Amino acid sequence: MNVTRFILENMAARVIGTKIPPYFLFNDSRVRIVDSDDYHSLNSKTDEELADIVRTNALGVPMYMPLELRVPGGEWWLLPVEPLISVTGRNTITKRHVSKGRIRGSIKERWTQDDYSVKISGVLMNYEEKAYPKADVTRLKNICENAIAEVRSPLFEIFSINRIVIESYNMPFTSGIENQAYDIEACSDDIYKLLLRRDE
Repeated sequence: MNVTRFILENMAARVIGTKIPPYFLFNDSRVRIVDSDDYHSLNSKTDEELADIVRTNALGVPMYMPLELRVPGGEWWLLPVEPLISVTGRNTITKRHVSKGRIRGSIKERWTQDDYSVKISGVLMNYEEKAYPKADVTRLKNICENAIAEVRSPLFEIFSINRIVIESYNMPFTSGIENQAYDIEACSDDIYKLLLRRDE
């Protein structure tokens, strides 16, 4: 096992809660042979799958809800600092009022499920030098101005969201020349077939 692979497995084990002995213990002949059954799930993963588990921010801190964005057809961009993401769902309910005598209220009919409302809040930072993160801000601005963005995040996977429509975005004053906060408000976007064949 090469050093890079070992470090990757060790970091992945920490993220998912599995324990692997520290690397310096392998210098001792008594622990050179390790029961691989304990680590079979990690050993069977490719380097790319392990890297997905061990997504880290620009400071090397593991991200549990990393967010990737791209303009449709463009390159994926992993936001360098893990943002805060909130998803709000809503059902469209039709209320019908009929004469029911003494029984109060309306008859509710669930008509459809509305779009998910998505809020993304985060900060872009320049870790290289004390300068404004112009390149990252420009990249985020271009995605926001495109209005439609494809997204990848563990939270979005749960809600089957892979496209969003950006309704508004804000880049307020942020303390520190190397920092720029941002807020994005969007809604989920599903692709529909408007023209159907007879058999559909």
